[in-house]
Amino acid sequence: MATSAPSVTPSPIASTPTRVDEDYNSADEKPYIGKDGVTCFVTPEPDVWASAQTSEAASGVLDIGPPPDGGRDAWLVVLGCFLHLFCIFGFITSYGQLVPYYLTHQLSEYSRSTVLWGGTIQTFMVFGVSVFMGRYFDVHGAKTLVISGTALATVALLGLAFSKEFYQIFLANAAFGLSGGIVYSPATAVAGHWFLKRRAEAVGFIVAGSGLGGVIYPIMLKEMLQRLSFRDTILIIMGFNFVLMLPACFWMKARLPPRTPPPLSSLKKPWQESSFVFLCLGTSCYAMNIMSPYFNASILAQGNKTSPAIVSYAVAILQAGSFVGRIAAGRLADRYGVWIVFGAIPFATSITLFAFWVGPVGTAPTIIGLILYGAFSGGWFTLAAAATAAISPIEEIGTRIGMMWNGIALPMLIGPVVTGKLIEIGDNKFTYAGIWVGCTMFLAGILSIGPLVVDYLQRRASRVKQDHVEAAVAAPA
Repeated sequence: MATSAPSVTPSPIASTPTRVDEDYNSADEKPYIGKDGVTCFVTPEPDVWASAQTSEAASGVLDIGPPPDGGRDAWLVVLGCFLHLFCIFGFITSYGQLVPYYLTHQLSEYSRSTVLWGGTIQTFMVFGVSVFMGRYFDVHGAKTLVISGTALATVALLGLAFSKEFYQIFLANAAFGLSGGIVYSPATAVAGHWFLKRRAEAVGFIVAGSGLGGVIYPIMLKEMLQRLSFRDTILIIMGFNFVLMLPACFWMKARLPPRTPPPLSSLKKPWQESSFVFLCLGTSCYAMNIMSPYFNASILAQGNKTSPAIVSYAVAILQAGSFVGRIAAGRLADRYGVWIVFGAIPFATSITLFAFWVGPVGTAPTIIGLILYGAFSGGWFTLAAAATAAISPIEEIGTRIGMMWNGIALPMLIGPVVTGKLIEIGDNKFTYAGIWVGCTMFLAGILSIGPLVVDYLQRRASRVKQDHVEAAVAAPA
């Protein structure tokens, strides 16, 4: 006797369908137990599109259909996002290349931990406004955000070029970080409007822009600062950024029609989901020190007595690993699942730090440590947004990604400064700092697998429930 499939609690690992029963009724957005007893998952997008089309029919909004998963417009959106993150994060993550210059020029009277505030304020501003930018994107789309972010980034670099005092450099960096915050949530969320099955790959390519920028910008800064003044160097960077970011203002666009903004009380809903809570705790712990090695890569190379060339290019070497990791993470996530890869990265990062960043090692292990840390941290940056999207309704993707990024802002402001102080205590070596960073990464790994544990418990409960239902049906009257 056939029975209808019972509803079960949605899984946080429902980003990519692995099996879908032919008899599934897509009106129910929850996973269910298929004919063969395997838990089946479907993404909620088709129902969201359908409900959106129904609710907007009276207003004359055209049928937007499901995400196209490709095409000229979709890939131009991806390219525009790539260029923006290339410019914004390429410069921000290259702050470690500027720290030695500041310490011997404009800010020579300040300590390393103080100078690092210029880098941490950028990351704080990027992620501190994400929840508001994500909410605005969900309601109004990306155009206004992209244009305003491009304009502010240009003005911020113009101000930085003429900065001589610490407060001037600090404020210019804060403004540049704010420009990144304006565009970052839309840049990582808009792929959800255009891609479904290939979403992790698209997001991986987008976020790889920051990894590639992180390779190019340190080299540009190093070479130009050796030949030009600080002012001319930053002005060239400003013009370079503007030329690349301008086309993206026309390419980056959302697919969903404008709609009434959800009430602010809706921000409480995600915090009632254990998977989202674990996600935010894990990301906050990981992000606390994710930039510490980026800002202090030259310290590791110098402490291990590598050649001057390795010291000069340490940031670029680390960023090269980050570029590879950002691309590889998306492909691995599509193959093995977002949460499997995302949950493993913090543990791999912690092992890398304790193996290559704590004790004194030679030149080859130093380079390996730089590349591996860049690869794992770059992969984490890629999958943080994809993991959030995997447990979010499509109409809330931007807001939830913004909430997740907003949650890591304060830890990112504090972590590198503490690391800088530990470097000073450790006689300008990364030993104590490496232990500190490695421990926070390990704790992040424990928290990050929380959604996997929750998913396992929910699946087990659903199987027990189905067994009881089948036993009741099979029992004689």
